[in-house]
Amino acid sequence: MQHLYVSYPDHDYDFAHRLVDDLQAAGYVVFVDAVAARGTMAWAAETRHAIRAAGAVLMILDPARGRRVGMRHEGILAGRRRTPTFVLLRSPGDLPRYLSRATVMDFSTEYDAALGQLLAGLPAPAQLLVAEVPLRRPLRRPPRRRDSRWRERLVWALAMVAGLALCLLVAVAFGLIPV
Repeated sequence: MQHLYVSYPDHDYDFAHRLVDDLQAAGYVVFVDAVAARGTMAWAAETRHAIRAAGAVLMILDPARGRRVGMRHEGILAGRRRTPTFVLLRSPGDLPRYLSRATVMDFSTEYDAALGQLLAGLPAPAQLLVAEVPLRRPLRRPPRRRDSRWRERLVWALAMVAGLALCLLVAVAFGLIPV
């Protein structure tokens, strides 16, 4: 099952939640922007996972009020995954370059007409419900640095020398090796 991912700036909270309510009334499952504080590692991980599982990404953008932290991350990830991206413009202005392939819809004037246009452009809710979510990639261990392998080998060599010295001492003590 896939969902719609909705990203919005803080100042458009009311608009975003009105849109979410309308999308849910139309039968869509909606994921509203990540809960963790923006810019943190938890936020980035949650956002990546949500966008990977999304059937479409809706980005509410208000160019007149500037960009919000994290929007670039979301837009680039959606573009890399070739997830259908819809930019809902709240005011006229230029789009960032990473959203050049997105479908742009004007929500600055008539909400109901723009919502109808958006619903016509989105994949059907039934299509998203039966679509498979891509599997998560397993976490990879970071590659070891060369100097850590060198240190590891040195520790093993010293341990072996110490063990050999201990064996010689025990052998001398019990008279197995004459002195």
